[in-house]
Amino acid sequence: MNGGFDRGRAFQVFEQALSLDGSSRARYLDESCGGTDAALRAEVESLLETAGKGQPQTSLLLAPPARAVENLIGECCGRFRLVEFLGEGGMGIVYRAERTDGINQVVAIKLIANALGERGREHFLRETQLLARLEHPAIARLIDAGVEAGRAWIALEFVPGRPIDAYCDDNHLPLRARVQLLVNLARAVAAAHGLLVVHGDIKPANVLVTADGSPKLIDFGIAAVLQDHGAAHSQTTDIGRLFTPHYAAPEQTQGVPLTVATDVYGLGALAYRLLTGVPTYRDCVEPLRYMMTAVAQNVELPSRAALATTPDALSRAGRHRVDALRGDLDAILCKALERDPARRYSSAKDMQEELIRYLVHRPVLARAQTMSYRLGRFVWRNALAVTLVGLLLASLITAGALVAWQARRVAVAKEMALRRGEFLENLLKSANPDNGRRDVSVATLLDAASRELDVDLGNEPLVEASMLGLIAQTNTALSRFPEGMAANDKQMAILTKFGGSEVDIGQALTARGQLLRGEGKWTQAEVPLREAVRLLRRSGTPADLCAALHLLGITLAHTQHEEEAAALYFEEIAIESRGDSQLQQERMEAYDALSVMAFEQGHYAEAVSYNRQALDLARRSLPSDSLKLLGIEMTYGTALVNTHQAAAAESVFREVIAKQTQLLGAGHHDTLLTQLSLADALIELHRDTEAAQISLDAANQLDAMVGPENLYTLMAWQEYGSAACNDRQEDAGLAALRQMEAIRKRILPAGHWLIYRASASIGICQLRAKRYAEAESTLLAAVAGLESVRGANFRRTQEAYRALRDLYTAKGLPDQAALWAAKIQL
Repeated sequence: MNGGFDRGRAFQVFEQALSLDGSSRARYLDESCGGTDAALRAEVESLLETAGKGQPQTSLLLAPPARAVENLIGECCGRFRLVEFLGEGGMGIVYRAERTDGINQVVAIKLIANALGERGREHFLRETQLLARLEHPAIARLIDAGVEAGRAWIALEFVPGRPIDAYCDDNHLPLRARVQLLVNLARAVAAAHGLLVVHGDIKPANVLVTADGSPKLIDFGIAAVLQDHGAAHSQTTDIGRLFTPHYAAPEQTQGVPLTVATDVYGLGALAYRLLTGVPTYRDCVEPLRYMMTAVAQNVELPSRAALATTPDALSRAGRHRVDALRGDLDAILCKALERDPARRYSSAKDMQEELIRYLVHRPVLARAQTMSYRLGRFVWRNALAVTLVGLLLASLITAGALVAWQARRVAVAKEMALRRGEFLENLLKSANPDNGRRDVSVATLLDAASRELDVDLGNEPLVEASMLGLIAQTNTALSRFPEGMAANDKQMAILTKFGGSEVDIGQALTARGQLLRGEGKWTQAEVPLREAVRLLRRSGTPADLCAALHLLGITLAHTQHEEEAAALYFEEIAIESRGDSQLQQERMEAYDALSVMAFEQGHYAEAVSYNRQALDLARRSLPSDSLKLLGIEMTYGTALVNTHQAAAAESVFREVIAKQTQLLGAGHHDTLLTQLSLADALIELHRDTEAAQISLDAANQLDAMVGPENLYTLMAWQEYGSAACNDRQEDAGLAALRQMEAIRKRILPAGHWLIYRASASIGICQLRAKRYAEAESTLLAAVAGLESVRGANFRRTQEAYRALRDLYTAKGLPDQAALWAAKIQL
């Protein structure tokens, strides 16, 4: 910090403002600095003044002098009417426009600043014909173009999105997710190169990310046409060697024709900013200094640059980013950012493939291909195969003894399978109606099996342990957690006493973690799950390991260890499926869990992206009534609620509930949780009477099933209390909310976001009851807590903002109401 402001932030604002003119620049400074940070505004304006001083060389590098912007709203370009001014830059001005021929279409119209002569008109039309051939999901399409009265215009696909750097930073996108965005972008640039078109100005402002997490490359309006070198060179000359500091290739600052190498450098510079948090040559904020430095010096190693990202760079998150950049990503970025174009990747496609190699843990070509490096990558990708090869080599050394031992092991396994089959057959026969048994429930069969195991399998303890594991898992699926825990206790005792294998013990510990999770005992679940992961990493199958990783991730996410949880989910996703349907299901569940966690952190765009991947995998590989698919569909409904689409969410939840009721029963744990999600959607739709009834029924059933201190039970009382307060049942709602808050404070660590959410709900209920003094103090404390742990755009923080706006409006304090209204994101 310097002089009361963040100098790094000043440089970032300056960098963006540098490419804007006149009113656009003033508007941007108002939005970025506002009226609350005068020191930041003064520093940025000082930098802009210095950069804009009258040296001829520097002025060529800046945007054209400010000029009065014509008011063209209402005028037409071809079949489009201009309806809103969007901004201006060195090449012209941009408007939002609508079609006038009755077709509902919105476009961005770019009006070229300079009048065109006959030769320029020919070149413009030739170039736009090439640009119109660009058809790629990650490229904003050119829809139409024309020249009227010597002035050229281009109609482009209107992209409602945010600059890629702001999208990644505001949504706290993990490093690997950022790399995936870059892969998609490089694929689009490669497609353009295939049509002999380069972009020439790849930078964050020209890559917008839509609400669903898809990148869109915009503004090919100054692209060079590779098949016409003369035209490309002429264009470069026309734009007065204009370039964007931190993203322009060294040769680009010298005014030479654009090539594919220019875009490779632009991709590398954009990747540098997204992955390190700082731009290349971050101290070179003046264009002239950047031009001199980029030509003479190599970029700083990305892993070193990342240390300067934020004051918390040495935190666990900071160390994780630095460690992830070392090696492969350092090499990829440095190769893309070589000063000599010939030493860069030869194409955007080559860079795209290199990034994919990084994501799938294959050797990247930019690194020295030493034997140890290639072997390390191979082992990472093929841990199971390497283990099997090692076993094979060992078997060649001790072939005779091992073959005999394996034969005995196979015989034991066959005998165990036979005994399990006999036991299950006898169990099913006991439910045969011909034997006088009718309407026998699965629960009754399980209880009978537990009693008979010691008698039937007492002399075969490992077979008994295996059956107990099956009984425990089935009881868990039926939400019979005490019965499942009793079976798991007996299973663990047998395995410990009679020398169960690491795999058997790991599986039993995983089941134990699942049972404790079902009972809401998250802290207790962590210990057996960590041990299960340790054992199964060493001895288990990929499917066994994925199951343990997944449950441990969920547990850590619920105990405020989200970063470690995310790492476990990504480890689960990285385990290659090799066509194994079970592993594919584990992968989709990992994406689903990442989505849930991102929602709870307020990172809604990231959450929607993960949910889409989970849903796509699930719908392709699972039947429509699969319980796993239904769980992911429920997360999809949550995504709709959190993105203001509660009406659509209602139909999703009702369809899931109908199928869960048919498969599991109306009172099943999972069915009740979906009912709570439905109640949440109904509250958003202001159907509070219905929401209160649904959540009250669920709360009472969960209370009886898993106890009053279970987090899911408390969630149900939260929904009921909020709905009741909205339904003019303030006393009943407040009583439920206060009791729920007291329990959360007792069982959760101080500062947990669920405690602040409870307080916010109480404050909102106090507002409904017109107890303004109490509501004010409660809401202010809740907002401070939610902002600190979940941020301003978190849905529950936004609810509290709206409540404070309404509170001060009701108290007749419009100025204070306006302060809170300004924080609300519509």
